[in-house]
Amino acid sequence: MMTDQNISKIKVVIVDDDLPSAQLLAKSLSEREDITLCGIAETLTEGERLVKLHTPDLLFLDMEFPDSNGLEWYEAADLPANTKVVFHTCYRRYIHDALSLKVFDFLLKPFDAGDLDVILRRFKNLPAGREGADNSCGFGNRPVGRTVMDSMSARPLAITSVINSKIIVNPADIVYFRYISERKIWECVFSNLKRIILKRQTTAETILGYGPDFVRTHKHFIVNMRYVGIISGNDCLLLPPLDSITEIKISKSYRRDLMDRFYDI
Repeated sequence: MMTDQNISKIKVVIVDDDLPSAQLLAKSLSEREDITLCGIAETLTEGERLVKLHTPDLLFLDMEFPDSNGLEWYEAADLPANTKVVFHTCYRRYIHDALSLKVFDFLLKPFDAGDLDVILRRFKNLPAGREGADNSCGFGNRPVGRTVMDSMSARPLAITSVINSKIIVNPADIVYFRYISERKIWECVFSNLKRIILKRQTTAETILGYGPDFVRTHKHFIVNMRYVGIISGNDCLLLPPLDSITEIKISKSYRRDLMDRFYDI
């Protein structure tokens, strides 16, 4: 645990030329007893000055500025070792780049208070020694450079298709399951994007019994947690190269358990 940061406030700087969004975020942060808002910068030049002056723990950084780009600035910037960067933008297209750069987190505009809570909670619970590291902890400490196969058991799993044929698969190859409500049947989606319709007797409980990495996000979706890259609002987004998949949704009923599992990995 980060002992020093448990007794001192988290210093935050916001760099965003979208002033209404920046002020909304600033208001939410300022209402928290564990946060010290050091300032808002509307330009990257002013943001760099604030970062050097305050050495913030968290830097909320917009992506697009009138004459420059937050991603390029982040890559070139000589940030303090303790400063973690959270990209704050309304553009989902930057998620892949943010993942590849291994920034600390990603907060979509308009932000969800629950997502902000999770970011701050995860920051406060960084393992000892990580506060001096770079921003490589990535989204939910996801090992972006590591394969899913490395992190799951290679023990094969037998699933039964709708035509009653047994298929032997590795759990690591399964990305998620989707319930097709009009047919009242589940389908399995693999990492190569192949889909298999499961037998009608297959229930959500059956699927959850396939292994501890399968977690329900919605009445229509069960996801392999090892593929999850970002949880934002009602959307569950996957790690590259599967980050173009946007159909996986999160419902309130399953959100809390999902978040707990997400940050335990």
